[in-house]
Amino acid sequence: MSKQLVKKFKWWWVWQDGMHERWLQEQARQGLHLHASDPLGIRMTFERGAPADMAYRWDFPGVKADPVYTQLFVDGGWERVVDVGGWRCWRKPVVDGKIPEIFTDVPSKVRKYQRSLVLLLVSGLPFFLVVVAPASRHVLLAEPRASAVTGAGLLMLAYAIVKLVQRMRQLRQGRAQ
Repeated sequence: MSKQLVKKFKWWWVWQDGMHERWLQEQARQGLHLHASDPLGIRMTFERGAPADMAYRWDFPGVKADPVYTQLFVDGGWERVVDVGGWRCWRKPVVDGKIPEIFTDVPSKVRKYQRSLVLLLVSGLPFFLVVVAPASRHVLLAEPRASAVTGAGLLMLAYAIVKLVQRMRQLRQGRAQ
């Protein structure tokens, strides 16, 4: 018997991981269990099965996670589901209505976003260098499309940085989960 797969599109940002986790949990309650993801983490493939109450959690251990990190999750009963751009999705059954958490303290949650912020800054560095490099300024001024792409990239980068910093501030102030 072949697996019945269902593809769904869900746009989300890294600071919205909690919202995405709740959406994945709702999909599992409807019998759709996360099976795979595209490299951007927005087009997901679900395997149809029995409805289940499963908690999903996203973590950002970095681009290359330590094997000890993975073993800690496995020992804690978590199942590794997908990896997306350094982010790792884990799931674990909800027992007696208690939703399991991978982080139980605010500093750990904040460090997850800090690691993501570092990757964002490093990956955004080329956009910044294009703008400040004298040789590329001539290209940007002569090619409106290049200017538009670079400008859009810088705006998205700035937006993401602001939202990640806001998310960390909310966690530190106890205004977020």
